[in-house]
Amino acid sequence: MKDNARALLSLLLVVLATMFLAGCGGSYNCQVTFGSSTCTPSGSGFGGGGGGGGGGTTPTAFAFAVDQGGTIDGFTLNSSAGTFAPITNFVAPSTAILSNPGAGMVIAQQTGQQPFVYALFGQPNNELFGWSMSTSGVLTPVITPPAALALNLDPSIPFNQYSMTTNPQGTLLFIADSFDYEILVFQISNTGALTAVTGSPFPTPVGLNPGNLTTDGLGKYLYVTQTLLNHTGAKVLGYSIGDGTNGTTMGALTQLSSSPFAFKMWQLQGDASGGFLVGTTGNSAAAGFSGVDDRNLYVFSIQQTATTTPAGTLTEVGTGFGTTNSPLNIAVQPPSSGGEFVYSFGINDTDSAYNPIEGYQLGATGTLTAISGFPTTGIATGHWGQFDQSGANLFVYSSISNGTSVVTQLGALTIGSNGIPTEPTSPATLITPGYWVMTDPQ
Repeated sequence: MKDNARALLSLLLVVLATMFLAGCGGSYNCQVTFGSSTCTPSGSGFGGGGGGGGGGTTPTAFAFAVDQGGTIDGFTLNSSAGTFAPITNFVAPSTAILSNPGAGMVIAQQTGQQPFVYALFGQPNNELFGWSMSTSGVLTPVITPPAALALNLDPSIPFNQYSMTTNPQGTLLFIADSFDYEILVFQISNTGALTAVTGSPFPTPVGLNPGNLTTDGLGKYLYVTQTLLNHTGAKVLGYSIGDGTNGTTMGALTQLSSSPFAFKMWQLQGDASGGFLVGTTGNSAAAGFSGVDDRNLYVFSIQQTATTTPAGTLTEVGTGFGTTNSPLNIAVQPPSSGGEFVYSFGINDTDSAYNPIEGYQLGATGTLTAISGFPTTGIATGHWGQFDQSGANLFVYSSISNGTSVVTQLGALTIGSNGIPTEPTSPATLITPGYWVMTDPQ
């Protein structure tokens, strides 16, 4: 029965990949093309905005990306110098994976330590690599040799899939194995080494394949969207995460009694307070969705302690908060003066351009309010954004073909206390499309 279900899921995901590629949307070998649609894999060469990778000033942040040759590329953002460019004298760590753009990247950062960078590569090797990062951006292996995992991953999953995540404390790593209906969990030591949590992999209910992952802002619960066709989702699974007390095993997953939840979310992101999740259905013609675009963001409150409602239960706040365009992806900022901010990204329905980034403030009761005076022009646009740990810098990914070549870039936006972003430097140009992460120097 499991083999039959797996075969059906495999077929569905192949169809998903094919349709998503047809709509571009930033997936493997596929870019937005101004004027017409294309899925050309050619890259634009190694470039960068603003010159050298250091200029003698203190780095603001580092970014790392996997190109389609399986190489890890490194970039330095120096806000004071106005540069965002390849790390000076960067030596790419060896992955020994040829023609593989990876299946995910994450940063794990524990208190008082430099970050650990993890990159997951799918078929044929299914290997997990890990490095520690120095203050100058040098990556040193912490998993030797790389960990060979029993996974059944789809290599054509879109680059903006969050099938790998960590808890906020940087002590646990979670990986969704959609084809095998399970979630792998590892403890991260203070050296970056990984140990499988007792009971891992944890099975998901039959037929509920795990897709995008996120934790709440306190790291108490893991929420998993069920990925379906056309960049959309179905039910949401919820798990409590063992903390090693009261007879629980650190990192062990226990499905919430109130889960699965009937919220059809493609992506969820937790706010840092632990009180809310912000989500999007991803329903957009740009991703191959055949229905009416969903121009809303959704907010769910999290029951942090058990009362008459089980702990971890999600309750929708309102009935959706209107957006100008259909959001394919979102980024939720860590706390800052004036509140927490949420930004949405997407592609227009004709696949001819990126929509302007939209910004919202998340209130204490879970309401979203459009940021007053939010700019619609003059800053980097794209379909995928992530914050650094400080919440001061929002990185935006774009991949554009002009018919003869592909230009894939990361734009670095600085977020003001009022939520308004500015772009202090030119974008950095990546070699090819692929997974990427950013981190602050410790």
